Formats: sequence, structure tokens, C-alpha cells
Amino acid sequence: MRTAVLIRATLVAVAAAASATGCTSSTAGTATETAVPTTTEVVEVFNPCTELSDQLLAEIGLDASTERVVTDAPEGATSWRVCAWEQPDALVRVTVMSTSHTLDDARANDNLIEKVETTVGARAALQSKDRAETPGKACYTSFEAEQGMFEIKASWFDADDWTRDICEVSGEYAAAFEPHLPK
Repeated sequence: MRTAVLIRATLVAVAAAASATGCTSSTAGTATETAVPTTTEVVEVFNPCTELSDQLLAEIGLDASTERVVTDAPEGATSWRVCAWEQPDALVRVTVMSTSHTLDDARANDNLIEKVETTVGARAALQSKDRAETPGKACYTSFEAEQGMFEIKASWFDADDWTRDICEVSGEYAAAFEPHLPK
């Protein structure tokens, strides 16, 4: 019981800190939250960890058995829910980030570089890279949603496998996921 209370308190503190400051990149595979928050309000957001089916992941080209839950509060509201999967050949990890932060927050984030306005489906979008990450290793395609936005991050595992522009890969996955994510 005491452990559960401690874990819950830790999760609340981490969520509050992330909401108040935004997160920075990590090369250890943990969440990279790219938006600078405009509010400390914590809301319920779409949960990619539970709402994206194994069948859909396979259709999109990801191995459902490689799921890595990055951020998924056990209950209640949260401003981020993040899960990642690998391609079957383990060349690329794709992370789906669901957040109450907005596309304008991402645009205003000074930690993001090489920002390019684009669209995903009919939604306004932004492609960017995190200043703290290895150049060319990862790219974010962020697009608007009523809850805030979704971010699809694609990242290479091994530099020897970097055969394409990672932003192209991220954009392709964003386009594949977009019809299956809430407007």
C-alpha cells in the first residue's frame, strides 16, 4: 500500500514538473516532449498505448510485440500519453505522443530546430528536430487535434542504417496514423 502511494505521488510530481517546464530530449528512449506548455491544466488525452490495435500497428508496418510504454498514467487525467513501437527489422522506432499541448506550443519551443510547416491529412502540422538529439537521428511530425496535438516521432537505431531522411519516415507514419487518431 505504501509503495502504491509513493508511486502515485511520484507520477503526480513528474506530471506536474513536465506540465510546468516541458521535457527535453533523451537518447535513452524516454519521452521527448517537444511542446512548451501554455497551461498547467491536466486533461484526459487519447491513449495510444491502449487505443491503437495490434492489427492497425501491423498494417502501418510496426511490430506490436515491441510496444514500449513511455508515459501512461495508470488512471485519471494527464497531459501526455506516449507509446513506441519498432519496425519488424528494428531499424526505426516510432513513438506516438498524445498531448493537450498545442501546435502553437511546439512552434514556440526554442528546443525545436529545422521547423517546417506542413500538413498531415487535412490537419495543420509541423515537422521539427530536437536540438538535443543527434542530428539526423530523429524527427517529429506534430499535428493539431481538438485535445491539443499528436506527435509522431521516428528515430533510427543505428547510424549505419540511416538510408533516408528521418523526417520523411516520420511524415509517412504520421499520415498512416492520422485517420485513426481523434480529430
